[in-house]
Amino acid sequence: MPGPDYRLGPGDVLDVQIAGRLEVIRQQAVVDLEGAINVPPLGAVPLAGLTLLEAHRRVAQRAREVFRFAEATVTVMTPRTFEIVVSGEVERPGMLQATALRRVHDVILDSGGITARGSTRRVLVTRKGIESEIDLLAFQLRGDVTQNPLMEEGLKIRVPARAGSVTLTGAVRRPGEYELGATPSLRALLELVGGVSQSAADGDARLTRVGADGRKETFPLEMRVALKPPADVNLQPGDAIFVPAISVLQDLVEVRGAFNGTPESTKATVAGKATILQRLELAQGERVRDVVVKVGGAAAYADLRLALVERNGVTGPRQRIPIDLHRLLVEKDEAPNITLQNGDVVVLPVVEDRVFVLGEVKTPGAHDFRSDLTPREYVALAGGATNRARLDNSVVTFRNGRTYAMADAPPLEPGAVVTVPEVAVKWWQDYLTILNAIATLATAYTGLYFIFRGQAN
Repeated sequence: MPGPDYRLGPGDVLDVQIAGRLEVIRQQAVVDLEGAINVPPLGAVPLAGLTLLEAHRRVAQRAREVFRFAEATVTVMTPRTFEIVVSGEVERPGMLQATALRRVHDVILDSGGITARGSTRRVLVTRKGIESEIDLLAFQLRGDVTQNPLMEEGLKIRVPARAGSVTLTGAVRRPGEYELGATPSLRALLELVGGVSQSAADGDARLTRVGADGRKETFPLEMRVALKPPADVNLQPGDAIFVPAISVLQDLVEVRGAFNGTPESTKATVAGKATILQRLELAQGERVRDVVVKVGGAAAYADLRLALVERNGVTGPRQRIPIDLHRLLVEKDEAPNITLQNGDVVVLPVVEDRVFVLGEVKTPGAHDFRSDLTPREYVALAGGATNRARLDNSVVTFRNGRTYAMADAPPLEPGAVVTVPEVAVKWWQDYLTILNAIATLATAYTGLYFIFRGQAN
């Protein structure tokens, strides 16, 4: 289902629901070529170019101008489709059907993927006559969606031939052969692949380069000096960088997740939040709190209650020991402050930035947290209330367990749950169904009475 940032355009099929005090008006509307929908009794409402959230608010405002106590929801039933041209180094170049929900990477996969000769780092995208270059490798390794844009009408994709490549070997996070990007920077390439590992002897790295005469030459490379801004190393096609590892006899512990980190931490991103990966020397007797302090403490978006320590079992499988860092760091309870061992991995997950909408809505489930959305707008994102919903009795429950009526709830937080209850008997259709059932039973009992009375006589 399209999210709140989906932009509407001609061809989108919308479901519009207007709930008043006594009845619900629901109908489907198509965004026409002029960018508007026609919803009696609201009339024509221009929506093209608006996000789904903006469209919901515009229709709700128009509904309140017509009906004093109306609430409106707008959802996308069927996204618009259009043709996209894919050319160059893909397995099946040509014209494809796509929706505005698809991205460049999805369409390229539908074309059979990039060939062995094709470039993943210099894919050309043309929209409205303007050509830009995107790096799909950055999307694949870092999840950078800016390098994987959404589809638009008239968009063209061309995959050029692969440029020169370089090789990373030794104590790096992701060894392998990599195509050079638009900027032939060693620092940028290492940031893309996760940098060097904690066991790297980066002062003894070596760069092997093919000279003009075709002969290979090897140069020493002091990584910390060469990569300290503004210094850098400009790579050339065919370069090979080798980073040796050092022998480590010291006990080590690994830290992963939502910690603030230090300058030595390897940074990554999970669910849009910065996380780290770092190995530390473990002194005898050090505990969980000592290691948390070493890596700069827990981040503000860490889920303190779900931390854990992974530990190698002596004779059995690897253990997962729950560690409630909220008790340890906030409540000052030392019970979770266990002594760490060599090889332990301290894991601190990112708090899930979701709001859950449950009960009598069309598509119950989780939605990305947005600080600007109200509980009623989250209900709209879930497809709106069903015909059996009691929207006025909806409640909001927060992570701390407190529950509020939806109308009185404070601003939502990640992890909040919006529950729309079911009304026991609603509308005249339900009353008619109950009366029909009673009439059927009365007829059946009357028939039985006359049958048995006749037999008795």
